[in-house]
Amino acid sequence: MVQQGEGILPPVKMGDDVLLDIPIFDRGRGDPPRLIAVVVEEKEGILRVATKHGFLDRWLERNSVHATAHKSLMVEDARTSGSEHSLHELVRMDSVGVGQGYRRCSCRQNCATNRCACRKNNLGCNSACHPGRCCANKK
Repeated sequence: MVQQGEGILPPVKMGDDVLLDIPIFDRGRGDPPRLIAVVVEEKEGILRVATKHGFLDRWLERNSVHATAHKSLMVEDARTSGSEHSLHELVRMDSVGVGQGYRRCSCRQNCATNRCACRKNNLGCNSACHPGRCCANKK
C-alpha cells in the first residue's frame, strides 16, 4: 500500500514551506483553516515542522501536510525560537484574536477604567461588548 501511494503527493524536503490543517476544535472563529510551517527535519518520511513561534511537539507523516510554493519561513528563523508547542498553542500564538474566542467585556459604564476586560488587556471594545452603548475604549 505504501508503494502504491508513493508519487501521489509531491515530495517535501528540509526547508520547504508546508501548510498544516487545523482541526475546527483547535481554532477560533476568525482563524484561518491552515497554518504555515517549515520542514526542519525529515527521517524516513516522518517530518518535524516549525512555525515562527516554535516547533510542533510531534512529528507528522507526509500525508498530514500540504506542500506549498509560498516561501515565507526559513529553517534558521524556526531554530532560533527553540521551544516546542502543541498545535493548539501554535494556532493561538498566530491568531489575530485571542484563540478560540473573542475577548469582550460586559461593562455597563463607558469602559474608562481598568475594570473593563478589554481595556485591561490593551484591546479596544468591539461590537460584541455592549452594542448600542457609548464607550471610551475604542481603538
